[in-house]
Amino acid sequence: MDEFDQITHRALERLYEDERLRSHLSDDEAKIVMGWAQSWIETQVSAADDPAHAAQIAQSEMARVCATVSAMNALGAKPGELTLAQAIAALEPQVKIQQTIPRENIFKILTELISTLWRMQEEPAPQRDQPV
Repeated sequence: MDEFDQITHRALERLYEDERLRSHLSDDEAKIVMGWAQSWIETQVSAADDPAHAAQIAQSEMARVCATVSAMNALGAKPGELTLAQAIAALEPQVKIQQTIPRENIFKILTELISTLWRMQEEPAPQRDQPV
């Protein structure tokens, strides 16, 4: 295992060991959120130009990812169905949105979001456990 892999591995161990980050998420929800977190950290660390920089990136991205996953976990504690507005409100402090975002970026976000939502609507609905 090279140094980059070791740095990533240590960061991910800390991420997965902290059960408080996913205590209010179902197994399927936790799989989605933790999979995203793992992918984000792996991608960011692998972009470093040397191991010292990789360690710095791992530390800063872990802080950012843990705060975001914690916000998602808090959202998971809400009973019943969730709205997109609730999700955006829960994550807004983590994104640290500037006063304004360039208009072009807003439309990029909106088109990506709607494309993702439409793709998800075309997928078969997950089967929920049905009483027998």
